[in-house]
Amino acid sequence: MKKILALAAAVAAAGCATSPTASGGLPAGKFVTMSCAENKSFQVRMSDDGRTVRVRAHQGSAELERQADGRFAGEGYVLNLKAEGGASLDHGGKSQGKGCKPAA
Repeated sequence: MKKILALAAAVAAAGCATSPTASGGLPAGKFVTMSCAENKSFQVRMSDDGRTVRVRAHQGSAELERQADGRFAGEGYVLNLKAEGGASLDHGGKSQGKGCKPAA
């Protein structure tokens, strides 16, 4: 009986767990606001499998695909979640945010 109750409690706890964390430490399937240096910000949503991200920035939004070097790129955007000092986002070769971290 105790084993059954323990198993039921474990199953219930697993059902209440937060969404899985995908690549880059971001929760999969949820938009996260990234706060950057120079009072800049953008939003990013990681796909469940970590192969794409959706960004929302001043210039618009785009779906970016993971590149061989671990960055995400598409439609003129380049997102580097592992940049030194925090994530960075570029659009058309211009910085849209550096030193970015998930907002509290």
